[in-house]
Amino acid sequence: MLILIPIGRAKLTTADVTTCEACWRQPVSVIRSAPGVRDLLCDACATEGNPVRVELFPPLGVYRLTERRLEAGKHGKPTPQLPPDPGPHPPRPAPTPTPGVPPV
Repeated sequence: MLILIPIGRAKLTTADVTTCEACWRQPVSVIRSAPGVRDLLCDACATEGNPVRVELFPPLGVYRLTERRLEAGKHGKPTPQLPPDPGPHPPRPAPTPTPGVPPV
């Protein structure tokens, strides 16, 4: 359940951003809060329900790699591909080395 809190009723720390995390243009005016989530947004992005653009430390621990990007982007479910061509198979049975002559 998401809760929208106006900036006047919430406390910001010195580490919080002052620009909207969704559009990166407008100043922060609303905090969107849910269990384990705290997004700092402008009024327009909060009412439209826009997602944040950058998650510095998402659950996956990789910068800018969000769950949404995993599902849709290049890190999504890979399409099946054939392995690279290894060339011709080695001969069977393997040739026996001749004594005294180095292999070529």
